[in-house]
Amino acid sequence: MNITEAVSYMCDLAKGQAEQFDVIASTSHSEGLSVFQGKVQNTEISDSVGLGVRVIKDGHPGYAHTERLTKEAVAQTLKDALCHTQWTEKIDITLPSPVEDRPKDFPNYNPALESLDLQQLKDFCIDLERETFAKSKDIENIPYLGADLGSGSSIIANHTGLFYQGKSNYVSVGAGAVASRDGVKKLGNYVKSGRKWEEFSVEEIASRTAQYATELFGARKIEGGKIPVIFSERVSSRIVGMYTSPFIAESIQKGLSRLAGKEGQKIAGDKLSIWSDPLGENAANKIRFDSEGCPCRRVEVVKDGVFNEALYNLETAAKDHRETTGNGVRDFGSRMGTDFCNLYVPAGACTTAELLKLFPKCLLVVRLEGGSGCNAVSGEFSMGAHGFWCESGVIEHPVDGVTLSGNFFDIMQNIVDVGNEYKDPFSSYKVPALAVSELSVSV
Repeated sequence: MNITEAVSYMCDLAKGQAEQFDVIASTSHSEGLSVFQGKVQNTEISDSVGLGVRVIKDGHPGYAHTERLTKEAVAQTLKDALCHTQWTEKIDITLPSPVEDRPKDFPNYNPALESLDLQQLKDFCIDLERETFAKSKDIENIPYLGADLGSGSSIIANHTGLFYQGKSNYVSVGAGAVASRDGVKKLGNYVKSGRKWEEFSVEEIASRTAQYATELFGARKIEGGKIPVIFSERVSSRIVGMYTSPFIAESIQKGLSRLAGKEGQKIAGDKLSIWSDPLGENAANKIRFDSEGCPCRRVEVVKDGVFNEALYNLETAAKDHRETTGNGVRDFGSRMGTDFCNLYVPAGACTTAELLKLFPKCLLVVRLEGGSGCNAVSGEFSMGAHGFWCESGVIEHPVDGVTLSGNFFDIMQNIVDVGNEYKDPFSSYKVPALAVSELSVSV
């Protein structure tokens, strides 16, 4: 059976055996290659398919999934889910009915990518390798260079007759170059993703890769202490992305968030807002319905520094006697969770270069290393960093081998401005540069 047939078969079986149920199924296909020294090093083709069901019997949920879409496997999956309801906590939710006037198009799918093949990707990558070497005499090796072309489909269905289908695709190309100067080696990499092949440029990717591989040569020591820090748009998404769980209702309910009881309170600088923005004009991947089939909407989680609203799915919303925010997230092999649907920090008025002028002296961070010293529950933050020392708004020299430490919740309080440039238009996390008034820097 294909996934449409399998979902329909599961729905037919589940009717009458559970008062409520929903089914999620998906397929994915990717093919890619890597190039080294002008030749294709390897190719890879990957396919996956699966179906998961959540049943609610006597108010108790049960989950099960299968990656075999036969009638026997689907029937056994339903049986397993029903069996598991005897062990779970009772929930009080009502799964959504279908929205009749919903758009029927696929905003995350570009049919033009269907004509793109591995031969074109190979030619592009070989040209990219040659052009990257030509960008700098310091580049001695390009060990990482490749491209990937992927597509997928999904279905969400439930007992009310809701049956939503999705379709998506993308292409991605990236390179990592090793540069050497005076016995010092540096690695820099750049990846571009999207679904418009005409926007991919050998020149752009080669230039970025070479820039990132060579920009930190000549690094000098700085004096440690409490220093103003600007996290560039190249690293800001990573920082915010590591600390999303405190904004999730389930974390708050389980005592795993320092934001418990702080709705309506100021938790960050005035210039910082954080949205879950599933349908915004800046969203490369539009999300109309969450994994429970509930309509998505913009959630202004933090607005002008104030913690406005946590993110909910149906189960966590029922516990707090709230409405879901449409942020339920689940794949066929997992239980229901919650997450941002396109995390977006609205832009400020300044470019990253203009943010440098906020402080007489500051550290501009363009690269982070590690993350084992970061904890979303406590907020502790400790990471290796590389970047540039700046004075009077001018970059003076590269800096490497420093460690940044503090607490994420303090960092948010100390954000005095945000930039207006974003690193990756295709990313689901869009965060511009963040200017922090002070952070502990050790050398």
